[in-house]
Amino acid sequence: MKKFIIIIAVFSILAFDARAQVYQKGDNLFSPGIGLGYYGYGLVGNQTYSLPALTANYEIGVHEYFGIGPYVGYKSWRYSYLNNDYGFNIIAFGGRGSFHYSTLLKEELDVDIDDSKWDLYILANFGFEVLTYTGDTNSEGEVDFVFLRPALGVRYYFSDNFAMFGEGGRGALSYLTLGITLKM
Repeated sequence: MKKFIIIIAVFSILAFDARAQVYQKGDNLFSPGIGLGYYGYGLVGNQTYSLPALTANYEIGVHEYFGIGPYVGYKSWRYSYLNNDYGFNIIAFGGRGSFHYSTLLKEELDVDIDDSKWDLYILANFGFEVLTYTGDTNSEGEVDFVFLRPALGVRYYFSDNFAMFGEGGRGALSYLTLGITLKM
């Protein structure tokens, strides 16, 4: 009987750990996404071609609440205005940091949130955007250093290793990024 109670206790602890908070120190997350709502050019004229912003980031959980990692993104589009054609390409790359606060809300503020499924976070992108353009001007392109691009994010985990995410704010190349997350 004593062995049976010990076995039940061990399985209970393991089951509790399997349903623990969704974001933890040591996590490795790969998140490809599609950005919507690009900022900047094209307020006047006809957009003749546009590729949505394609982004990807890799995040490493360095603390129970904090993660860091690289990101990359690409966006391309063309405009026609007053018999002139312009093409734009942007490549974004750099690092990002995130603060995951679902568990903090649940434990410290007693908010009723299932932190085994929902991951709420704040992030900031740091890096470069390389803009190149072609058209009827003699201009070539520019490099813009980005100091801080904050955004809010949410992930919903369908399983231990698969989630969908949304990030809103001034993220990499768009105001809204939607995609999937694979926990490795």
